[in-house]
Amino acid sequence: MQKDLICQAYKDLESSVKLLEYSLSKYKPFDPTVVYSYEDLEYYDSLSFRFEKAVEMFFSFFKTLELYLYGELSQTIRQRLQKMEKIGIINNLEDYMEAKLLRNKVVHAYLPEKLEEIYSTVEKLSKILLQDFDKIEKYIQEEIKC
Repeated sequence: MQKDLICQAYKDLESSVKLLEYSLSKYKPFDPTVVYSYEDLEYYDSLSFRFEKAVEMFFSFFKTLELYLYGELSQTIRQRLQKMEKIGIINNLEDYMEAKLLRNKVVHAYLPEKLEEIYSTVEKLSKILLQDFDKIEKYIQEEIKC
């Protein structure tokens, strides 16, 4: 696999992470007792979308990096994440498994009592993704040299 493909996958991930980081900087916990305006809810929709997109971009990047490094794909996501953990670009594969599950929940949740928990978890996992992105950035600069 050519180096330019992994570099492009990294740039796509970086763009997604920057948008998530921006939304996260404005985060205020969701309060199910508040009647939010459509404008207020638009922020939470944006945060959700950016979280979903970032999760997908992380998994896409991991797939591309795995192909680049190993010339083949793992049979499961867990195996791929174990490889990413082994090379030191993620701390805990379980965070990514949780993020993937949460990504699916966010799409289907509209009950206020569920949203409070979901957005709190989005915030927590987003911070983990951002920390791991710093490691990915360093790895790409030092090992791949994009």
